[in-house]
Amino acid sequence: METKDVLSILEQLTLLNRSGVAFLFSFGITWLVCGLFWMKASKKSAGYVTLFQGTVALPLALGVSFWMGAFSQRPGGAVFTQLIITIAMSQMLILPLIIVMQAKKQYTLIPFVFSASLTIHFVLYSWIYQTWSYIAMSVMIAVGGATIYAIDQQDVGGLPSSKASAQSCFLSGTMLIFTAVVLLLL
Repeated sequence: METKDVLSILEQLTLLNRSGVAFLFSFGITWLVCGLFWMKASKKSAGYVTLFQGTVALPLALGVSFWMGAFSQRPGGAVFTQLIITIAMSQMLILPLIIVMQAKKQYTLIPFVFSASLTIHFVLYSWIYQTWSYIAMSVMIAVGGATIYAIDQQDVGGLPSSKASAQSCFLSGTMLIFTAVVLLLL
């Protein structure tokens, strides 16, 4: 396959999926909900909500994508579909660590670890959708999360506070939604 053909397929995928805005909005909303849980609920409950937020966001994103027509006439055939599914599922590899953190009651670390994996996961989409927006978003989440963690007045045992966990969730959710808006406007 020629480079020109690959670029044409990527351009078609970008148009068909509208640069992935359904996923950005859906996961952005669930990250904001997680932030609210970190402010209002117990650490254990907020940890579970953060762990399982994808079980709400993924079906929502897939439904919106289907409604937008993103599953019809997918360019690139099976090879590109497999690539996109592999990239999409890669973030699930963090789940065993998150589950162990929940079991060991290290609840407040969960948003930081999850959002760090989010940044790595989304950098790959900068290539698929041929936009710098995914890299910029990832950098903002990574630097913002590190800053929140660094300046936090930690709980006993050196774990982040619930407030910092909420801020991490709010940062991730806000950046996802902001990036979706930017992509819609470009």
